[in-house]
Amino acid sequence: MSIIVTNEITVPAERGELVAARFAANSQSLKDFDGFEGFQLCRPTDPADDRWLVITHWRDEDAYEAWRSGKDFGASHPKGEKAKGNVDARSVVRHYDVAFAAPGN
Repeated sequence: MSIIVTNEITVPAERGELVAARFAANSQSLKDFDGFEGFQLCRPTDPADDRWLVITHWRDEDAYEAWRSGKDFGASHPKGEKAKGNVDARSVVRHYDVAFAAPGN
């Protein structure tokens, strides 16, 4: 069964549209990555909340780790000066095994 990796990031309100556009652009490199199954970027519905949720779906932990240690991850996750003003670097990453999945309509 698949795994899901979530990443809770802090996005300043004035940067929301830019961050969403960057995630959309960077997601193109994921679609052909072996083991990648899906992606969502979730914006909070409460205007006072600045915590966004990034959700990625992977075939297994090995597929996620291969992406995480690859060049595409490094290119889309700048550090130091390049990262300033994007999102808060203090993100919360969690991994989940899918115990059950029901198909949608």
